[in-house]
Amino acid sequence: MKFAAGLTVTGIVGFLLMEALKIVMVPVAGWLVGLLVILLKVLLIGGVLLVVGVLVAVGVFVYRRINRSTVEA
Repeated sequence: MKFAAGLTVTGIVGFLLMEALKIVMVPVAGWLVGLLVILLKVLLIGGVLLVVGVLVAVGVFVYRRINRSTVEA
């Protein structure tokens, strides 16, 4: 009988815990998705800035190389 009472108590506690988690997890999931969106935006902006920086560096390198070859000739 004690075994059945223990199962009943754990079942009730488990049910209450699941209901509480259902209520709490909706805002937590929304907050987590919001953080992931912000992180993705930061990574995309950083990637674009990195590509632009590389393109500017390559442009400066090519410009100097062309200038150096025309001065030598």
